[in-house]
Amino acid sequence: MSNVLRTYHPEMPWAIVEVKNQLFAVATQDMREMVMMPEVAQVPNVPDYIRGVINLRGRVMPVVDLRKRMGMTSALEETESFCAMMRQREQDHRNWLNELEASVKEHRAFSLTTDPHKCAFGKWYDSYHADNAWVAALLKKFDVPHQQIHSVAVDIEKLKAGQEFDKAEQLTSQTRDGLLAMLVKLFAELKDVVRYAKRETAVILASSNRLFAISVDVAQSIERFPAGNIEEISPLVPISHNGVVRRLARKSKSKDVVLLIETDSLMAGCDLTALPPPDSSTTMTK
Repeated sequence: MSNVLRTYHPEMPWAIVEVKNQLFAVATQDMREMVMMPEVAQVPNVPDYIRGVINLRGRVMPVVDLRKRMGMTSALEETESFCAMMRQREQDHRNWLNELEASVKEHRAFSLTTDPHKCAFGKWYDSYHADNAWVAALLKKFDVPHQQIHSVAVDIEKLKAGQEFDKAEQLTSQTRDGLLAMLVKLFAELKDVVRYAKRETAVILASSNRLFAISVDVAQSIERFPAGNIEEISPLVPISHNGVVRRLARKSKSKDVVLLIETDSLMAGCDLTALPPPDSSTTMTK
């Protein structure tokens, strides 16, 4: 990678984007468009920061996962990790009801918690703050059925204490078809909403006569930086992000720091021979 920084026109606007709660800027002279991230097809033998390729109106191009390119955790990985956790919390409640049902059939005490705040989901739910209004609204729908399903165990224990095992079995069956089914549906909806809410934006860039896309969390605005507001980052400052960022700018009004992305560095060191040619119309598959 060259140590000479590329020169941009001082009046050129920059596209401000957000990546992991940090502001970055892309030179608009390198940018062609922004779109919601299309379906990405994986390709073999490429660096881990190349997520795959997309087909945008017949043009096949690689997608650089900007977070991974800068040594961060991918937004896609974070989303799928969240969804995997929700699948486990759903399975926890299936297992919880299975244990409750077994305790009735075997005429023994129930071994799991009856407190909705002490199960793994309850502990997470009480401490989690959603930064998306849709996700927050859906999470509120969990509150009542989650408390109710745990209270069923208290009722079951009372029935068992009174030797009313038939009524206890009937209640567990009703709970499986009612409250548990409701929670399962909510977990499915939550995963769908999170995937939609966290869907990334693809910024289409051109460098060395090749189009490629980068994934960003949010596209914010288009702004200009006065020449005096742009400075090179000292090598001693640990924010170089694998060479992708070497300069920073400050917004004129808020003075917020914005890290400037070096477009020519994004694909540096990547062997493009493993990727489809730029004019390919290859059918995309998952």
